[in-house]
Amino acid sequence: MINAVYVQTIGRLKKHQVSIRNISYGIGQAKKLKLKKSGSIADNFNLKQCFFGEHLLKIYPNKTVAIVESEKSAIIASAVFPDLIWLPAGNLNGLSIEKCQVLKGRNVTLFPDLGAYEKWNIKAGEIHKQINCKISLSTLLEDEATDLDRVNGLDIADFIITELKSNKATLEIQSHFSPALQSMIDKNKALLVLINGLELE
Repeated sequence: MINAVYVQTIGRLKKHQVSIRNISYGIGQAKKLKLKKSGSIADNFNLKQCFFGEHLLKIYPNKTVAIVESEKSAIIASAVFPDLIWLPAGNLNGLSIEKCQVLKGRNVTLFPDLGAYEKWNIKAGEIHKQINCKISLSTLLEDEATDLDRVNGLDIADFIITELKSNKATLEIQSHFSPALQSMIDKNKALLVLINGLELE
């Protein structure tokens, strides 16, 4: 388990326990009750979900937003396609109107996992009606998937990984840092932590 911090665009922090394969959201009722009794959180505490990476919307106000289902997909896609802000919905049903309010005025493209296209197509219509944002739905996975891919419910990260493996010698992962800075980061990973922590991009 590692701690991940969800940062809302208004600056409040939300801590969540995250494991690579099992993302748990919010605070369980028993833990919430225990924290209230101990005085660690207020009795009127009400957790509101936000997108993992939501703080990037404020940092990059003009970038197009790409929404995927999982944190894994967002992280992998952002390494390969850094010109977009990749945000995970958190799960198949994670595109709530409340959470999507931060997308007002943005250009947004949804990249649903295989098997989720119809559900996300309906959700895109709801979001478009209630939030002033330009929203579209990518058919990339639907267009490229084999029958076996559909059975396995693959996501965009699975396709990216397959593509990276097949083009290992020719594909270079894009970086939004200058070549000199990227070279320094490659030699000392702590530099990236410093850059991100101080928002020096």
